[in-house]
Amino acid sequence: MIETIVQQQIEYYNSQDLEGFASTYADDITVHNFPDNTITLSGKQELIERYRETFKKKMHAEIKNRSIVGNKVIDWEIATNGLTGESTSLMAIYEVEDQLISKVWFIRE
Repeated sequence: MIETIVQQQIEYYNSQDLEGFASTYADDITVHNFPDNTITLSGKQELIERYRETFKKKMHAEIKNRSIVGNKVIDWEIATNGLTGESTSLMAIYEVEDQLISKVWFIRE
C-alpha cells in the first residue's frame, strides 16, 4: 500500500529522525511548488540539508485528511513549529514509485 511509506515519512518527521525521514525518499527526489511546478529541492542530499534545519524547529505535522489516487497520496497537513507554536495549513501531494517517495508538490496558503 503506497500510503505506508508516506505515513512512515510523517512519523519520522514528527520524531525529527533525519536518517529515517531521508530513507523514505528516492535518491533523485524532487520537491515542487504547486501550481507553477518550480523545483524547490532536488536530490536526497539537498533534502537532508534542508530538513536538518527544519528539524531544529521541532516541527510536527498533523494529517487532517488523506486521499489516494493511483500512485499519489494527497495529505492536508497542519504543520506546527514546536518552538514558536506557529501553524501552517498546506496540502502535500506525494508521488510514490518503487515504495519510495519520488516527487512532492506543496500547495501553501
